[in-house]
Amino acid sequence: MNIIAFLLCVVPIWAQQKVMTAQNAQFVTAHNTHLERNHHTFVVRGANYWQAMNLGMSSGPGNRSRVLHDLQQLSSMGINTLRILAASEASQFGQAPDRIRPELTQSPGIYNNDVWEGLDWILAQLPHFNMTACISLGNFWTWSGGAPQYVSWATDTRIPYPVQWDHKHKVFSGGDYDEFLAYTAHFYNNTRAQKWYRTHIRRVLTRTNSVTNVPYRRDPNIMAWELMNEPQYIRGYELELAKWIDDSARLVHALAPMHLVTSGAESKNGAHAFKLMHASSYVTLASCHFWPLNWGYYNATDPTIHSIQESISKMQVFVRNNAQWTCELNKPTVLFEFGLMRDNWGKWGGPLDAYDPRAPVTHRDMFYQAVYKEVTRHLNNGFAGAA
Repeated sequence: MNIIAFLLCVVPIWAQQKVMTAQNAQFVTAHNTHLERNHHTFVVRGANYWQAMNLGMSSGPGNRSRVLHDLQQLSSMGINTLRILAASEASQFGQAPDRIRPELTQSPGIYNNDVWEGLDWILAQLPHFNMTACISLGNFWTWSGGAPQYVSWATDTRIPYPVQWDHKHKVFSGGDYDEFLAYTAHFYNNTRAQKWYRTHIRRVLTRTNSVTNVPYRRDPNIMAWELMNEPQYIRGYELELAKWIDDSARLVHALAPMHLVTSGAESKNGAHAFKLMHASSYVTLASCHFWPLNWGYYNATDPTIHSIQESISKMQVFVRNNAQWTCELNKPTVLFEFGLMRDNWGKWGGPLDAYDPRAPVTHRDMFYQAVYKEVTRHLNNGFAGAA
């Protein structure tokens, strides 16, 4: 036995425990209805940065200088958490509409190492900006492949795409939304799809970062693992959904017991659905999203105050309800998504394109201010922040 090994062996147990306690404190943990890090309350001030792993690539669509600029800007605004994707799936039928490329998973079990390394690189940058990550392990929607792509692989059938905006061609394309939901619901109970999904969970959580040499499951800069972005509550599949959440969360917890686990739910379907999607003891952080345009509360063609006031009123009720429901489960929740387009989406704000950063944001500013005010009212009493 060498002298270093000997000294390590004779370090008092209390000293070893002190070191371990200090290391564990670096992880974000849930305490009743609030979060803590380094023995202090941790409030999520987040942003969604879905393109992270592709922009983090060293080649192809990678743009690391842009990422560093974005992180610097976000950090200067007080952002401390990024919600990023560690999943994207390719179609076996060739190019699919409006999808992230290149995909991380080319086919079940086959990965693009360049994209992997892009994810490694982005995670390695976060501590330099005092940020953590909430990492999504899947997506219900087709823009990254997602749950419908797992069903497509498992059944070797084409996805019946819902009506959606094609950003490349600037037109709406696709078909019936209910048909898409019925197709994608099979993800929850298709044996092959579930096997491949859990294989992906294991591949991600047991990966060692090629930049930092730290295993993902032991990285304190990862705040939480999200099972999926916006898994949908679909009538007739309630039991399958609850089982999928519990089984998947249990697996994540077994692999990364120091990290939080969240379902990724929008929590838009009322108290019963909320509790069903967060009841698992392995889900340690609740989730909700609020999208006034998508849910029919906001009229993008109405320049008057009425439309945005209705959206704000609906949001306030939504936040209060979610705060109550999560308190009843004695868990914290985070508003992981909310948003509103620029005024020009409805063309009443001027001639600039809807995505032009010079376009006005009159209604958006009013809405965001109202969101922050309402979430702040419920901090540590249900809510632990917003992104």
